[in-house]
Amino acid sequence: MSDGVAIYARVSTEDQDLAGQERDLMLEAERRGWPVVETYREKISGTGKVERAEYERLLSDAAAPNRRWSHLLVWALDRFSREATFTRATQAVLDLERLGVAFHSLKEPTLDTPDDGNPNLGRDVLLALLPVIASFESKRRSERVRVAMREIRAGRRQTRTGRPPGRPRRVTPELLGRIQELREVKGLPWAQVAQTLHVPAGSCRKWFSDRVRENGGEKKPPRAASPSGAG
Repeated sequence: MSDGVAIYARVSTEDQDLAGQERDLMLEAERRGWPVVETYREKISGTGKVERAEYERLLSDAAAPNRRWSHLLVWALDRFSREATFTRATQAVLDLERLGVAFHSLKEPTLDTPDDGNPNLGRDVLLALLPVIASFESKRRSERVRVAMREIRAGRRQTRTGRPPGRPRRVTPELLGRIQELREVKGLPWAQVAQTLHVPAGSCRKWFSDRVRENGGEKKPPRAASPSGAG
């Protein structure tokens, strides 16, 4: 049996970087004296809602008779699987082991394929629980985002920037009239105009400036009334 190792690295979005995972996996393979003969990398969710081409290629290569590697090294189990059921969470790992592939998790060495090949109940439980917990956390995070967006749209909560979510609204004569009223008649600062209308301050200022150029100049906002008794 070959001592070659395949490494698998995955992140969930295009904005995330795979380099850190790959570097640590390469160092671990070097520490163990395993030559890295294949690398599988992908930027894709592990929930099963979209096809994971590299993951499927890994499983196909594992079943090939001329496979060059006998070890699979992953960053963590939830990078390899995010299935939410016991059978699906463990089946891929167990299938690999039946094919003669030893599974290794860099961050969870307890999950490594036992060297003696004997069953390990504690390991089997962890294999099932970790992906379920990761899937649960992902669902809870999505629920929190949906609740926050609902609160923002209802006007009960602001975004961190104070800007409304989604694409900027297109200016309408009615909206521009409200901007002009709040700015010229009531003399509100741009930040307060934006907060009142739930429109970014930069957009309010730009639309207002365009209107000013068309009309030949901006009226100065009225000055606040002087304190009582001032001369």
